[in-house]
Amino acid sequence: MANRLGMNGADHRIETRDQNESGSSSEKTIGPKSYSYGELAKATDHFSHNNLIGKGGFGHVFKASLDGEIRAIKKLDFSDVQSEGGLEKEIMIVQSLSHKNLVELVGYCIYGANRLLILKYFPNGSLRSKLHGSDNVLDWEIRMKIAIGSARGLEYLHENYKSKIVHLDIKPDNILLEEDFEPKITDFGLAQFFTDGATHISKSSVMGTHVYEDPLTTKLGKYSDKSDIYSFGVTLLELITVRMPIDNGIDIVTWANPLIKKALDGRYTNFIDSNLQSFHHEQMYRMVSCVNSCLNQPPSSRPTMKKIRLVLEGISLPEELYDHKLRKSIIHKGLYPFMLIY
Repeated sequence: MANRLGMNGADHRIETRDQNESGSSSEKTIGPKSYSYGELAKATDHFSHNNLIGKGGFGHVFKASLDGEIRAIKKLDFSDVQSEGGLEKEIMIVQSLSHKNLVELVGYCIYGANRLLILKYFPNGSLRSKLHGSDNVLDWEIRMKIAIGSARGLEYLHENYKSKIVHLDIKPDNILLEEDFEPKITDFGLAQFFTDGATHISKSSVMGTHVYEDPLTTKLGKYSDKSDIYSFGVTLLELITVRMPIDNGIDIVTWANPLIKKALDGRYTNFIDSNLQSFHHEQMYRMVSCVNSCLNQPPSSRPTMKKIRLVLEGISLPEELYDHKLRKSIIHKGLYPFMLIY
């Protein structure tokens, strides 16, 4: 554990660079409230392992007492990102967003080689921790709340912000939960702004999480909002099944696809979380339909987040998730064989 987290075995603290804790002349100021490195080191007991509450794709997260409040401090690991500009970009993105289902940025620190974000602390942790690291089973009502709230947050990024933002790393780890289980999307280190009229961006490598990445857009190196749609489908699948992303060497999508047809016919054996005592059958059908349309249609035919949100809320019919123009040709060619089962 110590080696994996880059810790010193004697004092259990994360190794850092440029640790001048007085934090003055070298500190950079942009955007929201700036904290000194010394303040954050003191608040986390010098980034003690005892205060470590998570490790994401971009760094370690520590619990801290700061300004009389409990906060989460995210410390960027440069070895895990594509450039040292990652945090600056995340700061500029997060500080400009305003939606109840997106995480709020409290402050930041840029000092020498150190990059840190100060975020609101979520006592319920991430969706992943509730699905796989807790003895308390989420009831169906809470799962629906998480699905709908997350869809609203993504819809804002894709369709309601001044410029389209694609997150590119949607997964249960990056959905934090308020005390009342209202979801908050976090970790914008990979996010991309889209200029007006742009339909995709071409990148040779995007360091998302493999199971949640759309294999087609990854192969082509062309990323768009449809990349997030695929990832959201995998996340919904995990919310329904509580299966690990990879189990016995089989990824969750490969495992689930043969069972989706049965689930859409109301046969849930070996598909839904066995610990789920009860659920609303129509809502389950709607959520499985969303999963199916996100995962088993080509990128251009996948629904928008608005359509997904409307179906989850019971406002639109699940049939509206599918591209009806391509139905016959896709079935004829044998592509995406589970796409039109509803």
